[in-house]
Amino acid sequence: MATLITGGTGLIGACLAEKLLAHGERVVLFDLAIAERRITPLRAHGDRLQVVQGDVQSIVALLDVVRAHGVTSIVHLAYQLGHGCNRSPERATRVNILGTVNVLEAARLSGLERVLLASSIAVYGSDEEYAPGERPLREDVPLRVASGLPIYGGGKLYLEHLARNYAEQYGLTVAGLRPSIVYGWGRESGSSAFTGEMIDRAAVGQPARVEFGDARVSLVYVEDVAEQFQALLDADPRVLARRRFFNTGGDTCTVRELVAVVERLVPGAQIEIASAGEAHIAGLAASVSGRSLETEIGYKRRFTPLEIGVRAEIDTARARAALPPLAR
Repeated sequence: MATLITGGTGLIGACLAEKLLAHGERVVLFDLAIAERRITPLRAHGDRLQVVQGDVQSIVALLDVVRAHGVTSIVHLAYQLGHGCNRSPERATRVNILGTVNVLEAARLSGLERVLLASSIAVYGSDEEYAPGERPLREDVPLRVASGLPIYGGGKLYLEHLARNYAEQYGLTVAGLRPSIVYGWGRESGSSAFTGEMIDRAAVGQPARVEFGDARVSLVYVEDVAEQFQALLDADPRVLARRRFFNTGGDTCTVRELVAVVERLVPGAQIEIASAGEAHIAGLAASVSGRSLETEIGYKRRFTPLEIGVRAEIDTARARAALPPLAR
């Protein structure tokens, strides 16, 4: 028995793998571009970790890895992110849509127990598109798709429909998360990668710069997201049949307020803030509720309020640079 994680050497995948391996499970990381710097520490788990280079655009490659490694569940995280989808819609469609269909087909043909998908808060609109009584946004509000991410957000909405179709037509257990903006050490891609880069640079004494200073955002630490996926792997299928996609929730702040947290934790941090008075980033919602995960799955975020998660990322960045952790 093993869990296959597509996009497995990315930020969330590597963190999830670490947690599954710590529980004695077998993990297969499937990725087109292997980010070795993230997974080197995981190789200490020996044969319980397998790393396979492959492309989700190939259903044959997915079927081969499922059958070769005794995979029983898949966490699908291999997507083209954010504004990159606007620039390359054809590639985004192949990777995000065809890739997801291939994962679901591989699971169906192989008789797997469960597939978890990464949707996004990009399926919503910005806060301003909702009435005050609808915020923080719950999973049942209208899905309007983030205005600046129509290809990415629209693709996420489509994959949610795919999930329901495969569950209802084939009896496959399919569920997933709608993550807020995920931050953590080594975040390199996506519309909000600048937040993680700013924290990582400040942590080791390097100057940093951020944009969108006045934009409001919903931030969730990567370890919370990994643990949420872990909780969904263990959740009762009957619960997932009632609600297939859950918000991760997140801490709401402006980018400027995030910088202030970093500066409190790292005195003397040199962070330049730019702003054109934006209310949001790419139309993403900033007020998102994670209450359903708490009440229906039993997982409550640990890295909140914001300072707890930011401190964790700073300490990780400093450890990677052979520096001591922050003073407590």
